[in-house]
Amino acid sequence: MRRILIYSLQEKPRQSLAGELRALDIAEEVDEIASFDEIKTLTEQESFSAFIIDEPTPEQIGQLAEMPNKVPVFYLSAQSLAVEKGQFVQKPFRLSVFLPALIASVVQFEQSDHASVFLNGWKFNFAGKILSRDEEEIRLTDKEAALLNYLHAKTEAVDKETLLREIWGYGEGITTHTLETHIYRLRQKLETTGITFSAANGDGYRLVCEESI
Repeated sequence: MRRILIYSLQEKPRQSLAGELRALDIAEEVDEIASFDEIKTLTEQESFSAFIIDEPTPEQIGQLAEMPNKVPVFYLSAQSLAVEKGQFVQKPFRLSVFLPALIASVVQFEQSDHASVFLNGWKFNFAGKILSRDEEEIRLTDKEAALLNYLHAKTEAVDKETLLREIWGYGEGITTHTLETHIYRLRQKLETTGITFSAANGDGYRLVCEESI
């Protein structure tokens, strides 16, 4: 699932740009934040395909340059910026010029190893919804990829209610076997990879990597 993060202290420009990205279906999820400190927390929980940073300070540019995830960063500013990592976009700008550059960077990133994590020797590309090793490929559905992506970043078991809320958007008190069905099908797809799920004594699910079969 393609996800883009927009940071700006200005609410209306932030909402306007986010609305354009959603309307043009450039990203399935667009996160809007007004606190720069939220970026670190969000990137520990989610996988992003691009950051759009409005009027950054030199300190913020430095912090993003040191992040290990190599996500493409676009810096929007009315003043010229010296940017070593990322792309500077002079304001005001035309969406017809900015959006193709954004899309090109996102596509290139999603096809790179930087957009992947390794699970038990298998490369998991969340954006492409593929697990691969050598010449083998296992294709996942949107929800299967989202479930694997969410659990791989967690060290503790995640309870059913949290998974249903975060991945399916269900509210509390919903009775459904959706999660169990997806876990069952995903276990079948991954049975030769050594990647499976622990039911954690009925309190939730945790990703487990064993020796590949």
